[in-house]
Amino acid sequence: MSRPIPAGDYVEHFDTELAHHRAWLLAVLEHLVDHEPQALQEGGTLRRLWTADQAAETRSPELTTLVPAQAITTNSRGNPFSVPWFAQLDSATDQARRMCFSSSCAMLLAFLKPGVLSGPNGDDQYLARVHQFGDTTDPGAQIKALASYGITARFSTQASFSTLEQQIAAGIPVPCGYLHRGPISSPAGGGHWLIVVGLTPTHLIVPDPLGEADLVNGTTLGGTARFCHYSRANFGRRWMVEGGGTGWAVLAQR
Repeated sequence: MSRPIPAGDYVEHFDTELAHHRAWLLAVLEHLVDHEPQALQEGGTLRRLWTADQAAETRSPELTTLVPAQAITTNSRGNPFSVPWFAQLDSATDQARRMCFSSSCAMLLAFLKPGVLSGPNGDDQYLARVHQFGDTTDPGAQIKALASYGITARFSTQASFSTLEQQIAAGIPVPCGYLHRGPISSPAGGGHWLIVVGLTPTHLIVPDPLGEADLVNGTTLGGTARFCHYSRANFGRRWMVEGGGTGWAVLAQR
């Protein structure tokens, strides 16, 4: 009879960027639900660990992206923010494959102006407004569409992790554009947009309208991607491809 692998070994070698590790974790959780559902109930150890303050989590540093835990602030809206997720691929328009920018800005709008967009296809409603000002890929059209809803925002090509920290501390999610194709060593592609809704010392917490991304290999894993954890190390290489402080972002004001 083989001996079980110590739990600590799984924790030490677990990598959120590896699809087979995430599949393993899902299988473990499904086993718990089927055979020991009480382990996940309110008041249990697992539930308490899950809801613990993410700003205090301790994880291994990744390259130079680790920041002190005290640098991650939490405001009255939380960290991460409870932002509704819009999936671009369920669009009733012919723009589904190219509306990540609009879907991300729609999530920003839905958070800052609750009730303005309705239903799971609220991003289609927002896209119609964008088209009054230009194409879905046009930053100027996005800024004008947000302004038409009463949101003051600007498009920046000089954003950094400090920018994200400042916006999150102010209670404002941040749509970001990055190169999502090609290997991490050589990012490529026409670009993709998502929205940052929270931070940990080592990771960004993002709803991704296309589904979860494999940042290492430059592919899309898909699925419901409401609170994906993307490492600062890997996302930074794809977001600030021209060096520090060169990230694309939409920076809104309250």
